[in-house]
Amino acid sequence: MTGKLRGLHSYWHVPGERPLPYRRLALPTWLLGVLSWQRHAGPIDLLADQPTADWLDALGLLDGYDRVEVFDATEFDGRYRRAECFALPKLLGMARHPGSVLVDTDAFLLGELRLEGTGSHFAHLERGDAPFYARLHEVANPAGVSLPPSLPYVGNTALFRAADADLARRISAAGLAFLDGNPGTPGRDAALHMTVAEQVLATHLTAEAGHEVVNVFGALWSPHDRHWEVGPPAFGHLWHLKRYHQPGGLAAAYARVSRILRDEYGVGEARLRELVADL
Repeated sequence: MTGKLRGLHSYWHVPGERPLPYRRLALPTWLLGVLSWQRHAGPIDLLADQPTADWLDALGLLDGYDRVEVFDATEFDGRYRRAECFALPKLLGMARHPGSVLVDTDAFLLGELRLEGTGSHFAHLERGDAPFYARLHEVANPAGVSLPPSLPYVGNTALFRAADADLARRISAAGLAFLDGNPGTPGRDAALHMTVAEQVLATHLTAEAGHEVVNVFGALWSPHDRHWEVGPPAFGHLWHLKRYHQPGGLAAAYARVSRILRDEYGVGEARLRELVADL
């Protein structure tokens, strides 16, 4: 590793449960995300609410972080619905730790990570002409946050670092303002507002500030027909399995993640069983 990159997991407890096969996969992947970052990039920290910190502590995962910061979620619960604003702590992380690389808890590295160039770094790009991203001017926006009518490409923030601290804080402020009392638009995808708040605004404000949108792994995803036009990236990420409900894919991913943990990180079968024992 030539230069250390500080990573940041950001999370808060979201009500409801995903199907058992996904939950069985999520915890080993969380562990792999921490271990792979420390091996291939640098230290990794956690920004979380107290229930998440307590949960991770009970699972023996909290001590794996280099630093832990617990935030008080009280001020946010009256204004943001957790189910729709599931990634809101990432917006908090942008403002509080603008120099860190935000990385999703359902993602992991497969090799050394280098962030080349001076722009904003995104895990990969998605086509902006997909129906999911269409007609952004029609999205509910009571705060009047500046949104582009459309974007040719949208940066995926499964891994993200803004070009500079000022831009990180502007993205954070814009995203929080957009989501404030505004969890969704009737008739649109339930995940759209959260995606606008982090991915669309991160891409739009980066370009508006004159910075390059850097595609870290050089991959391009088509949300319309759900395939990689270029790629897939050399980066593990469970989002597509979580969103598109692929039972066979979940089993294959669990086998892959477990194998990597055993063979490359020395995590024993007993530890893997322990992680999912209470599911």
